[in-house]
Amino acid sequence: MDSRLGLPVGTVLADSYRVLRQIGGGGFGITYAAEDIRLGTTVAIKEYYPEAFGDRDSTMTVRPKSERHKSTFDWGKSSFLQEARMLARFQHPSIVRVSRVFEAHSTAYMVMDFERGENFDTWLNRLGRAPTQDELDRIAAPLLGALEMMHDEKFLHRDIAPDNIIVRADGTPVLLDFGAARRAIAERSHALTGIVKAGYSPNEQYSSDSRLQGPWSDLYALGGTLYRAVVGVAPEEATLRVADDRMRPATEAARGDYRRGFLSAIDACLRVRYSERPQSVAELRSMLFETPNSTLRFAATRRFSSGALPVQTWGGLAAGAVILVAGAYGAMQFIPRSTDQDAKARNDASIAKAKADYELRAKEEAEALRRARQAAIEQPAEREGSLRAPDAPFAEYFKDLRKPSAQSGPSALPAVGKTAPRLSGRGWIGVKMASVTDAWADSVGAKQGEGAIVAAVTPDSPALRAGLQEGDIIVRFDGKAVSGIHELPQLIRGTKVGKTVAIEVWRDNRLVTLQAKVGQTEDDTQQTRSRRHRN
Repeated sequence: MDSRLGLPVGTVLADSYRVLRQIGGGGFGITYAAEDIRLGTTVAIKEYYPEAFGDRDSTMTVRPKSERHKSTFDWGKSSFLQEARMLARFQHPSIVRVSRVFEAHSTAYMVMDFERGENFDTWLNRLGRAPTQDELDRIAAPLLGALEMMHDEKFLHRDIAPDNIIVRADGTPVLLDFGAARRAIAERSHALTGIVKAGYSPNEQYSSDSRLQGPWSDLYALGGTLYRAVVGVAPEEATLRVADDRMRPATEAARGDYRRGFLSAIDACLRVRYSERPQSVAELRSMLFETPNSTLRFAATRRFSSGALPVQTWGGLAAGAVILVAGAYGAMQFIPRSTDQDAKARNDASIAKAKADYELRAKEEAEALRRARQAAIEQPAEREGSLRAPDAPFAEYFKDLRKPSAQSGPSALPAVGKTAPRLSGRGWIGVKMASVTDAWADSVGAKQGEGAIVAAVTPDSPALRAGLQEGDIIVRFDGKAVSGIHELPQLIRGTKVGKTVAIEVWRDNRLVTLQAKVGQTEDDTQQTRSRRHRN
């Protein structure tokens, strides 16, 4: 993409991020390196910019090129926002972390961790040799964990390829570019050229009908990526292999010394018929690492329910699904296992190392989150200026909050008593609130200034019974967005007593939905009792 189409260096987004440079771009978006002005850290920001359907004017506003492009432009933006919110739910060391999503300049932006490293293709070329089995195990094992987490949430990546995987300095991988907007626009416009990648996209992805796609589609792309690593070239394009498949299997073409089961698993992923591939991450993992479950496998035909977005619904076998037996499509497959004890020992050692590396990375992620929460508690005094004027009563609350304590995270919130506003009027749930500061928002993955922190929960209250906790950030109440601390009391007061409402909160970097039955305020209850007594 022409760099002139991007935002100028120095552009400030959402009063929080300063654009440093453009680091990537495609037909549907531009990615920038940016500075988080408040924290002084570097982040990556992806901008929704469908070049074929949108233009940027002199005010930096992105608009549809014409009225006939508007519905497609808006559809893609909606998909972009939905993807960002979905990705924010995933906490995995090999899935790029999304910390914020916002709209500006009539388009949408996704704030992500800035991952330092090089893409898998560049990494392979720099090696100047075939990667070792240990190096590939270190990459494959975490990617399988990431895909398994996504597939468990009925989410497909659909664009796994060497250029969408970053290899960090420690050799661990991270998945980038999930491309929901690209897929949504392509399916709406029936233009598939932007959503397939020769050699890595399976045959079923060349169709605008997404019902044939499933976990096996992502596993094809992962198999193609590993094929590129062990053979040195990308696989043949899937559509060219349908009538006459002349592609050399990895078991024959691999350049290095690899486990036989590892190579056989790559070939299984790359089968043209999706029903003959591994159907789940668990199945592929057992094949790649030659665990006992890989001795025998059955392939079964499954289908997804329809839907334009990559958030799909699927279950077990579709009605009428057939388990294929030997001879039908070769779907019942025996995977040879090594009988050589030295080879088995090397295999066991490499698997153990890959698992240890993954567990270490997960611990590092957990520690990083803990430190972020501690930083939110120990913010320096100059951050007090970030409190808005109407929030001045909470200054004393945040002074207390910044004091180091033996605890960290939401459990360290002090009881604020007089400094937290009391709800009055009709509806009541029993919470005391505080404004959302930058640091606290960053620590739980929420957006600064939006929502309200639960600073205290009244005993025996609707909030307590619903499961609200100190440190939660309420962002939606009864289907209505909570833009700040002063809006929530109005929403609660205006809700009918006895109504059960949904309350969406940010907790531990994910959205949690709770159900609360709205009660009366204590003042209203006392007035009712007084009237009854007089009567």
